[in-house]
Amino acid sequence: MPDFKPIICVDFDGCVHSYERGWQGGEIYGTVVPGFFEWVERVRDRFKIVIYSSRSKEEAGVVAMDLWLSEQYRLWLQSTSAAVMDTFEFAHEKPPAWLTVDDRCVRFDGDWAMPELTVEAMADYKPWMMRARG
Repeated sequence: MPDFKPIICVDFDGCVHSYERGWQGGEIYGTVVPGFFEWVERVRDRFKIVIYSSRSKEEAGVVAMDLWLSEQYRLWLQSTSAAVMDTFEFAHEKPPAWLTVDDRCVRFDGDWAMPELTVEAMADYKPWMMRARG
């Protein structure tokens, strides 16, 4: 299958959308996370990028993400010499991905006793945009 590309599922809020104020009633505010479009440029020939979110269950959520991301992409293109890339794909359900990129996850390594899965560690978890910066 020469045209087959494994899916990389990318979470929208916190990975694509800056999301520094958390959930704001569905409003998509802020900017694209720095480096996202550059990363897509590097991986798009090898992988199919599919964006997924809790917003994805509603058609209005998918439309809002698509409109916002298209505008962010246009702004980015004005500041680069990158070629126009295909429209991003959005999923209404979590796709069968080769890998998932998400700001709120723990990599499971086959051990339910790993420190990251303790009650305390999970209760204290903070995604990257909520952590103190040094």
